Amino acid sequence: MNIFRLLSPIKQEGTTFVAMMTVVFSNMAIGAPPEKDDPRITPTVKAVSRVLPSVVNIGTEKIISTGASPWNGSDPFEKMLRDFFNQQAGVKTLSLGSGAVIARGGLIVTNAHVVHRATKIIVRTSDGKNHLAREVASDQLNDLALLQLLDADSVNLPPIPLAKPDSLMLGETVIAVGNPFGLGNSISRGVLSATQREVSYRGKVIFSDILQTDAAINPGNSGGPLINIKGEMIGINTAIFEAADGIGFAVPIKRVENVLAKWLIPERFRDVSLGIVPAVEDENDKVTFKIQTVFPESPAWDAGLRAGNIITAVNGAPPKNVLAVGETLWRLDSGDKVALDVAERGRVVLKVRAIKVLDGEKLARNRLGLGLHILTPKLAVAMGYPFHGGLVVSKVLFPSDTIKRGDVLVRVNGNPVYDFKSLRRALANKRNGDRVTLFFVILEQQGGNIAISRNIVPLTLK
Repeated sequence: MNIFRLLSPIKQEGTTFVAMMTVVFSNMAIGAPPEKDDPRITPTVKAVSRVLPSVVNIGTEKIISTGASPWNGSDPFEKMLRDFFNQQAGVKTLSLGSGAVIARGGLIVTNAHVVHRATKIIVRTSDGKNHLAREVASDQLNDLALLQLLDADSVNLPPIPLAKPDSLMLGETVIAVGNPFGLGNSISRGVLSATQREVSYRGKVIFSDILQTDAAINPGNSGGPLINIKGEMIGINTAIFEAADGIGFAVPIKRVENVLAKWLIPERFRDVSLGIVPAVEDENDKVTFKIQTVFPESPAWDAGLRAGNIITAVNGAPPKNVLAVGETLWRLDSGDKVALDVAERGRVVLKVRAIKVLDGEKLARNRLGLGLHILTPKLAVAMGYPFHGGLVVSKVLFPSDTIKRGDVLVRVNGNPVYDFKSLRRALANKRNGDRVTLFFVILEQQGGNIAISRNIVPLTLK
């Protein structure tokens, strides 16, 4: 069977055939396991075997961009950035990407651009099974997103091992694991070429810590892990330089951890309040775990904790990494307790409490000044929308030239909005006078076709 001959009809027959190929290649048997002393069991083989159960393939139905590019191919990160800043006009299609399990409970990290504007997310695990997933949070600037399997209670996926932040060596062997071209789990090996690459947007440096590798990173590798020879994730594959071979990029694990720390808190998963967001700092080879944010009127605030306090232990155990702290926090429910050893205060025991929330429609009217309705499948068909999910604007309760009836609210800041429950969580720690950014999808008929664009509106909460 010639793999290169099979690639040709994939391009000719479109996304449906790609989906079929994903199933075929994902279920191919490799053969009988080798003997323990088999000389073929190299460090690379061991590293890949260690992480494959934690790597997933991601398919999405989404709205794709068909707009012109303002970069004209001159920026190696153009494909990623233009997806976030251009006006959108597109159709529903199937996208293939990759992801890595970062916590039990079906939590998966991937690139934001893999699931950006997705109307349906399908995750294929290493056992060949498909699972629906929801987007918990995303950060487009960092190109990271957190997903959770909808049937997480019945799935037990092992988290991927993590490398220590900044434990990188130029020239060390690295391996990109992912789902290039929809061909199931695939790997490519190379070296770590650079560790402090800059990413600029319109002349402004956005990042100065991007990892560069010559390991092949192709369409579909996005969101998959970049691992070292010990089988530890050192970054998330995120982009390729289309003008040259052998140049790929990844978000470093240190930044991945700090972004995930903002999301692995109980407030993201249920209507409760604890009140802290942890973070990690690494200076002069000394790792310090701190409280980055304390929410006002939360148990942590009432206990006297403040941003900058140093965490030395969680439930009596020194934190191994910031994700280990998040692993404890995000599972907490109303009435649960957690003990934090804080350098400035000693041991502080916090009790999680339930949040009293407004009815979803009242919340939208009172705080946003909008009448909203859930965009159900039936309503989407009636309105001619090619997707469902989100909250459609039925009434604007204040003078506005930017928000109109029929616009669909899909995100508040970095929080995806599917229904009123997700809207409550997005606004849970916001107060009167706080500024938020609302992301709307707008659909218009143009010559018999549906044109899709985005509308980004800053708003002051009531």
